[in-house]
Amino acid sequence: MAITLQITALSKTFNDLLFENINISLAGAAKIGLIGDNGCGKSTLLTMLASSTENITWSRDTQIGYLPQEINDEIDSVSGGEKKIIKLAQLFYGGYDVLLLDEPDNHLDIEHREWFSQMVHDFAGIVIIISHDRKFLRESTDHIWHMEDKKLRSYDYGYEKFREIYESEKEARMHLWQTQEKERKRLADFVTRMRAKAGANDKFASQLSNAIHRYDKYVAEMIDKPKPDKALNLNIKLSDQSKKKSAIHVKDLSKSYDHKVLDKLNLHLFCGEKIAIMAPNGSGKSTLLNIMVGKLKQDSGTVHIGADLRLGFYNQQHLEALDENATLIEEIQKTKGTFYYDAIGYLKRFKFDENQIKSPVKFLSGGQKSRLQLAKFFSLNPDILILDEPTNHLDLKTVLALENFLKNYTGTLILVSHDLELVHNTVSKIYDLKSGQLSLRTS
Repeated sequence: MAITLQITALSKTFNDLLFENINISLAGAAKIGLIGDNGCGKSTLLTMLASSTENITWSRDTQIGYLPQEINDEIDSVSGGEKKIIKLAQLFYGGYDVLLLDEPDNHLDIEHREWFSQMVHDFAGIVIIISHDRKFLRESTDHIWHMEDKKLRSYDYGYEKFREIYESEKEARMHLWQTQEKERKRLADFVTRMRAKAGANDKFASQLSNAIHRYDKYVAEMIDKPKPDKALNLNIKLSDQSKKKSAIHVKDLSKSYDHKVLDKLNLHLFCGEKIAIMAPNGSGKSTLLNIMVGKLKQDSGTVHIGADLRLGFYNQQHLEALDENATLIEEIQKTKGTFYYDAIGYLKRFKFDENQIKSPVKFLSGGQKSRLQLAKFFSLNPDILILDEPTNHLDLKTVLALENFLKNYTGTLILVSHDLELVHNTVSKIYDLKSGQLSLRTS
């Protein structure tokens, strides 16, 4: 018997209306990518789908497995990525009919992302996945649920075709609105002229009434004006730097825990060079970056940063630096040291609205917190960017904005990421970290 799902008139309010009047039917196996901007209610919807209610009806005896965005449990001895792998294996082999997975690919290295994609491909039931990985969405989904403007729309095809249809529909909707708006202005002008005539001669009163009625009827049937995409305004003001100037020089760097992680590692970058460092989880990438920025002490070797160069570090544990009870304005002022109204203007560049800006950080979603930390990071105007998995929790629009910024960034970039598209679109060299040393990838 096929698994079925019926969602009827589902709405949810959390401080503000998240989404309303969702109606979706589903029958049989499906691989669904649930996408939308950070804070639009994707995680809330996934949590609600984990149980049956009067608005959510699963077929009888459906077994549902659920993976939340953050995993906090008894598995304390392993990393975030390893926890994800363990939990995912338990879910995929747990005999479930339905899997609800909230950003399951965060913290997974390349090898385990491929493993995860294969597990999704082989799963016989329904999988609903919140993901911001374009490669995964293109290759592993056959349905897209898109959350936008407090509505959820289902597309019965994968991500690539969804993008084509969505962009085409958006363009057609804007063209329709522009046509309707032109006609509305014409009718409004006619009403104005008839009102002037009726004021001078009562015989035009009935024509005025008809004109007003026609105008009101037309306006009532018009579509709403499409909302423009809120563009993320990433910008750094750099002074001119000589391409011959040394940006960062790492020499004979070594670090051990219970085993040797870094072994006389060397790296020399000049201003303007952009590289990625790639390796499986646990290879020492984060250790290397933390030593570079002075957050961790090496056993031996040296790290030299070029004179007068500002260093910016965005790491996987950046959310720990946010004060949950502080407002967004207060968080920015801690870093940027700017005036109140300047802080408001700056935060709006990062797609935060007036209510969010004046509210405590704790009311933000995980992705919105990541965007806030991104705002704090860019406020430093760093000459050298060191980014450790920067796309975790960021929505697709923000990932694309970050990618575009990094393409055009004229400073020095060291990027650690398992997002292959981001890597190949932003850096000119890739280094592999293996056996404690870096080697330049040649193909």
